[in-house]
Amino acid sequence: MRNTIIDNMRGLCMLGVIGIHIGSLALAPNSFTLYLLLEILSRYSVPSFFFISGYGLACTDKGLLAGSALNYIDFMKKRLRGAGLPYVSWSLFYMLYFWLILPPGFVSWEPLHVAFVLFFGLGCYHLYFMVILLWFYGTYPLWRKLLRIIIHHNHAFMLVLLFIFQLLFNWWTTHPGVNSSTWSVLAKNFFDYRLNYMPLHYLLIFISGGLAAVYWEKFLALLHKYAAGIIVLYLASIGWDVYSCYDAVKSKGYSLLDLANTYHQLSPQGLVYTIGSILFFCLALDWLEKKNKECTLASLLYKAISVLSAYSMLVYFVHPLLLDWITSAANYFGIIMTVKKVTLAYVLLVCGSLALSVLLTRLFAKCSTAKLLFTGKR
Repeated sequence: MRNTIIDNMRGLCMLGVIGIHIGSLALAPNSFTLYLLLEILSRYSVPSFFFISGYGLACTDKGLLAGSALNYIDFMKKRLRGAGLPYVSWSLFYMLYFWLILPPGFVSWEPLHVAFVLFFGLGCYHLYFMVILLWFYGTYPLWRKLLRIIIHHNHAFMLVLLFIFQLLFNWWTTHPGVNSSTWSVLAKNFFDYRLNYMPLHYLLIFISGGLAAVYWEKFLALLHKYAAGIIVLYLASIGWDVYSCYDAVKSKGYSLLDLANTYHQLSPQGLVYTIGSILFFCLALDWLEKKNKECTLASLLYKAISVLSAYSMLVYFVHPLLLDWITSAANYFGIIMTVKKVTLAYVLLVCGSLALSVLLTRLFAKCSTAKLLFTGKR
């Protein structure tokens, strides 16, 4: 049975992902508030997708609670078809696109280089997420065992330990204080692109999604029982993020670009904000679902989120293409970005990506091969 709350969270996450990617346009008007909304407060989105993935895997893992062995070969065949195949197809699509529009030499089709691009998710800036997801799939037996350990022990205590590990690991990997310039090419690449493939950065969120699947009814009951506390946590996490950014700009002389490189989803502020966002969004989506048939505004909002969620996968893959077109058009016509124009660009990108996704879905329905290659569905 589908969980509509988890399904609809995809739509909210996709709004955040688009916000992050269009955030670069907010550098032109130099608006602290707009940049904060797009580049900082949208960063709940990427980790939340791993929460959804953890939920999905645990929900479909029939032998998780029983402790029966996982058929790893069948498991990976399904995941490689559903996620691996679209990842490779869209990576090659974007490589071809940039090969066509960029000057010669920017894109190489030398086999070793193509393998390098695919391994680290460098086909386009958003595709690294798929690489981390595939690593989560490939190492799922480890996380499955960890899930069972947590299930059979004190959940709260184990999650606190995992939270502490996450804080320390993320801080160490984002502030390593290591100079890799003298390392071998292979070691240097693995180190420099560590954020592109290491699933450990999102382990707490992924495991939390798995636990939510196992204890969904209890999880939902706790959300309602501590609703006021969750709202306070969510608002407090926003306040911490906003204050940190404001202080960095006013007291430390940070540029707007520095903020995105400092207060991202792997920072302590970002981790707490992600946790608060996931809890708040689950609570809000549950409330919205109940109000869906009682209030016209709630019904319209619910339908809009549901539609965006239904096409979220294709929206994720196609929106950088449309963003490149919007950016190129603005440069060609000499359009100077203002707060209103960036906001309009965001709305256009969301609507345009959704429209293109609907069109592609209809086209894929007529071509099973293209559907399999670009969506992983038969």
